[in-house]
Amino acid sequence: MPTPSLLATADRRMLETFWNKPVHRTVLPNGVTAIVLADDSAPVASVQVWVKTGSIHEGPLLGSGVSHFLEHMLFKGTTRRAGRAISAEIQARGGNLNAYTTFDRTVYYADLPAEHIDTGLDVLADMVLHSTLPADEFTRERDVILREIAMTRDDMDGRLGEALFDTAFREHPFRHPIIGYKDIFSSLTHADLVAYYKGRYAANNLVVVVCGDVEPAAAHALIEQKFGSAPRGRLTPAPIAGEPAQLAPRSLDLFEDVELTRAGLAWQAPGLTHPDSPVLDLLSMILGHGDSSILWQALREKKRLVHSIDTSNWAPGATGLFFVSFTCDADQRATATAAVHAELRRALTSGLTHERLLQAVRQVVVGEINSRKTMSGQASRLGAAEVVAGDIHFSRAYFERIARVTTADLRRVLRAWLPAGRETTVSLNPRT
Repeated sequence: MPTPSLLATADRRMLETFWNKPVHRTVLPNGVTAIVLADDSAPVASVQVWVKTGSIHEGPLLGSGVSHFLEHMLFKGTTRRAGRAISAEIQARGGNLNAYTTFDRTVYYADLPAEHIDTGLDVLADMVLHSTLPADEFTRERDVILREIAMTRDDMDGRLGEALFDTAFREHPFRHPIIGYKDIFSSLTHADLVAYYKGRYAANNLVVVVCGDVEPAAAHALIEQKFGSAPRGRLTPAPIAGEPAQLAPRSLDLFEDVELTRAGLAWQAPGLTHPDSPVLDLLSMILGHGDSSILWQALREKKRLVHSIDTSNWAPGATGLFFVSFTCDADQRATATAAVHAELRRALTSGLTHERLLQAVRQVVVGEINSRKTMSGQASRLGAAEVVAGDIHFSRAYFERIARVTTADLRRVLRAWLPAGRETTVSLNPRT
């Protein structure tokens, strides 16, 4: 007998309005992937270029942050535009231009009135394919990023996060910060930057997404016009080390001039497309999302051990992490950590109720709906589905899995993925 769906009828209907919109995907002869979604609910559009390269693809420059540095430099001028003209051209048409770099991708995007997608695509293609990477701007932008790196050292949450990743990952390049290490970053040369650009920014490593009040055939024609002549490249190899299973606990305690202890526990978790990943998302909601969650109620409201506590399931394309994070008084750290483990053990026999499961499903659905309220959000969902999951219809498969989760599934993944003795624990504490 099939498991009853956990999706409320109204929620499924809302999700199906997204899933049933035709997504037009083609691959140009040079390897550029073009994705177009028409949505006439507002006269705007989001135009995005996803470059399938991020900090984990830096090869011999691993830890340098060259992917992030290159993202900055693409705003400094092309063969057709001076640096100051790049953003100005989008702004003059009522839009905005921005970019970001992650572990596995670099994304450039323009949100603007739909009538100007020609300009949006032209500017983005020019940036991504024809940047000049001027040497004088290299020095200036390097100083800007050095200040950013210094700021991350002063951000205690950022310090904790970097330490947690560095301790939890021994082999996988997730252990290195996206922005890079100061010493390795400082050693980058202009030639390094140019070589990385030429080796990773090739037509066959690009995904172009257009979402908005557009006619699909016309949008595809524009993408082909702007990107179709870009050469297919032989991508610079970027071997990525696998992460061996963690078989024993790891810990690291840091001390800084802070008033409260920040602590994080992390377990190895599966990647985005693993069938257990949606179950872990729901488990995270139940354990530590909001003030009605299990850990908040137990450690914050009842035992008064922490000032705040939350959980998250970080699921990239490869091995991820399941986090429990909390702040507490320094003298409560050990007790609070032990209490987290006790509550996880207790959840195996009580607490993971059907009512909590339904509430978690609803929270995940609301998050999905909210993320799609804008053209930029819809385009980002499609880009992530293509680049990270390898399936532009991933959202449907994900929620079909969500709809069939049982409380037994929750207990199973808790036991399988969050076992005692295989966690990484990192804390940042007041100096004594």
